[in-house]
Amino acid sequence: MNTAKGFKRILLATDGSPESEAALLSTIAIAHTSSAKVRVAHVWNLELRHRHDSSDVEVRNDATRLVDTAVGRLEAAGVLADREIVRADVDHVAAAIAATAKSFEADLVVVGSRGLSDWQSMFKHSVSHRLLCAVDCPVLIVRNQLAATAHQSQRVILAIAGGDDIAPAAHAAIAAAAAPGSVVLIVHVAQTIVEPQGFVFVETDQETEATMSAAIRMFTDAGIAVEGVVAHGRPVAETVAETAETWNADIIVIGSSRMSKIGSLVFGSVSHRLLSTTGRPVLIAERIRT
Repeated sequence: MNTAKGFKRILLATDGSPESEAALLSTIAIAHTSSAKVRVAHVWNLELRHRHDSSDVEVRNDATRLVDTAVGRLEAAGVLADREIVRADVDHVAAAIAATAKSFEADLVVVGSRGLSDWQSMFKHSVSHRLLCAVDCPVLIVRNQLAATAHQSQRVILAIAGGDDIAPAAHAAIAAAAAPGSVVLIVHVAQTIVEPQGFVFVETDQETEATMSAAIRMFTDAGIAVEGVVAHGRPVAETVAETAETWNADIIVIGSSRMSKIGSLVFGSVSHRLLSTTGRPVLIAERIRT
């Protein structure tokens, strides 16, 4: 996926919630910078008609007004946009969004999230977390209206860890920092990892330096201003969230630790903990299947 000059095909999933409003603002900022095409997708929930005693026509009209409003605002901001309404029951909303993203050949999916921190609530209700299990392309999860305006430079934090393939996350951060004047802060959290078999991995200073140097080089080669900071021995998600607040980041980018099952995602993912800790937009990088 080539995102060197920004994202080019963005799928915005909307449901009319305040979080979707924030996701729309983020989409405008990203799309305007890279001249991307946006498809606004809304999943017509088949259960709503029965729950509110509404007819198919009424629910369909509400869905049409919702996507038309979003498309109109994108076009008013100078963004090329179209629309798609799909039907699915409440348990298959994420799958419907993923199928739409695939057919559109999206290189970014943007979705609003309530940011549920309780794992049981997340398991039952969170479309954004289910979506992470269903798509491979980068996913931007937005919780509130910290979005930058169009043409505005971005303050992007990239969180990396030793031993990871940093390229997908770096490529996503480069795309997020496509606006002129943007700056990237690379946060590397050095860790001591104890594996279930009892083996202990301690990252050396040389390994930390090599990882950071490789990451910085990717941004300097792309002509993007970049800084780096290394933290030791602290929880990754909390460290990144605190740094984002102090540095006033517009967006946080993290490598993909997505798994195929929601249960594994809940209990094993730094991404989930970060989404539970920060209110800032989080861009989870492309998943590379091996």
